[in-house]
Amino acid sequence: MNETAPRVIKIPAKPESVRQAELQRQLRVAAYCRVSTKEEDQANSYEAQKEYYTDKIMSNPVWTMAGIFADKGITGTSVKKREDFMRMIRHCRQRKIDVVLTKSVSRFARNTVDCLYYTRALKELGIAVIFEKENINSLEEDSELRITLSGAFAQSESESISANVTWGKRRAMERRPSSTNTSTATAGARTISRRSSRRRRRSSAGSTSDTSPEPAHGCCGTSCMSRA
Repeated sequence: MNETAPRVIKIPAKPESVRQAELQRQLRVAAYCRVSTKEEDQANSYEAQKEYYTDKIMSNPVWTMAGIFADKGITGTSVKKREDFMRMIRHCRQRKIDVVLTKSVSRFARNTVDCLYYTRALKELGIAVIFEKENINSLEEDSELRITLSGAFAQSESESISANVTWGKRRAMERRPSSTNTSTATAGARTISRRSSRRRRRSSAGSTSDTSPEPAHGCCGTSCMSRA
């Protein structure tokens, strides 16, 4: 009895499925963060966030690291002052980044106008911005409304903090005596002290004159009163 080899039928993969799998494998993910404004905390904050995002990105089998960008927290209200943020945007426009991870809307931009402008610009490029705290993906339909509300709240919080800091500095300056007033008070005290010293010297001289003995006669060296 002759045995025939089983017939193997190969089913080709769908072109769309292959393309999507390739895109997923090549998904380049970057992270953006703002570090503490205190110099002694900047290094620790940056290293901690760098380690966190490195582990998060590298642990995902369909992601690859596209860079970690960080700026000082003091420049949160204006993206133009954030050099690394603008460098990240340039990389996005150069098609070097597919997804941007950030902790929250306030970390991405505290100015609502800037936040919406850049999320829209990246959305047109097909680049998603994922806000971890708010669980927002900028490519989703309702993302813009949620970003607007969160961005407005973050901007209001930033302006409130700035106003409080300014008020505190102004109050501290008002309570602190100015150098002009201090110099004037010191000069006045010195003048009063000199006048008091002169008065004491004059008083002492007058007292000495009143209690001095009568002059003796040259003839006998005794006073006239004792002779009488």
